[in-house]
Amino acid sequence: MADHPRRLAVILGGASVEHTISIRSAHAVMAACDREHWQPVPFAVDRLGRWLPVEQSAAVLAAIGRGAPEEVPSAQASVPIDHDTMAALQECDAVFPLIHGATGEDGMLQGFLELLGLPYVGSDVAASALAMDKSRCKQILRQAGIPVAPSITITCADWESDATDVLRRAAVFGYPYFVKPSRGGSSIGTSKVESLESAASAVAAALACDDEVLIEEAMPSPREIECGVLGSRAGGAPIASPLGEIRSPRDFYDYTAKYEDPATEMIAPAELDAATARRLQEMSLEAWRAVGAAGMVRADFLIGGDGRIWLGELNTIPGFTSASMFPVLFEAAGIPLPELIDRLVELGIERRQHARRFRFGGSHA
Repeated sequence: MADHPRRLAVILGGASVEHTISIRSAHAVMAACDREHWQPVPFAVDRLGRWLPVEQSAAVLAAIGRGAPEEVPSAQASVPIDHDTMAALQECDAVFPLIHGATGEDGMLQGFLELLGLPYVGSDVAASALAMDKSRCKQILRQAGIPVAPSITITCADWESDATDVLRRAAVFGYPYFVKPSRGGSSIGTSKVESLESAASAVAAALACDDEVLIEEAMPSPREIECGVLGSRAGGAPIASPLGEIRSPRDFYDYTAKYEDPATEMIAPAELDAATARRLQEMSLEAWRAVGAAGMVRADFLIGGDGRIWLGELNTIPGFTSASMFPVLFEAAGIPLPELIDRLVELGIERRQHARRFRFGGSHA
């Protein structure tokens, strides 16, 4: 470890429907950073994808901490990132991307950081893009033998050309079923469809967030179980966390249940028999390998009263807010948040060093 704190860029906000959650995650990570190891440097991104200067980013976060709205104000710039902000980013030793959802968790930000040659926390471009795309991720998980909900994917063009056919295909699942954006998060744009009369508005809400929509069977009264996966140094096997359970009195685990309803409970470790717990941990590790994840992943499961298990989705940038399960699970595993942050950042640095050796270490013709 260096004899002085290294600079850790924390990227937050962004052109995503999860803008507010990103700000909360960044606050939590910056507050928990071990200041003997890391000096966090905030880089706030507005809803149009424009980066604020570092000083302004810090001022915005300080204002939010004093009670200002959880919103990155519009940057007064004609370019996405100006020269000085780019230079400040490149002076950092590592990056913790905390933009959830589109433009942050879908491979776009990861590709930008790859081009800059900066080490960063989490999965690479391909794994990020795949895990973010629920429809294609389910195809990969099915091929790996991991059970997922029966589903269909429709596009905006499908809906516009023959909405009646789409609703007819969806009705095969029976009622209720779920409609959600294929590339979305925090259940924004997700609806539980109870009847034909509510189906069209549900599809429209999902298409407002993405041009592809996933329609999937609903499991009756499922338990919501989550498992974290953490990478290991020196090529070691990833580690599956203890399991946690989400309990909410709401109809399903929507945005309000996740972030606003005080009645939502996070229980860690979850009350599960040993065999089921092992199976979910093994499935989490299999899903990690199937998508080629790195650094961290949270796997979200549904368990039915009949014993069925479905893996709902994978999150490559899970939340770090006070209402987020990923840090809670590793706290239960004996890894407090400051240590978890250290591990994640060091994993990102190690992966970058390995990639450089692989790409440039050999001889060239």
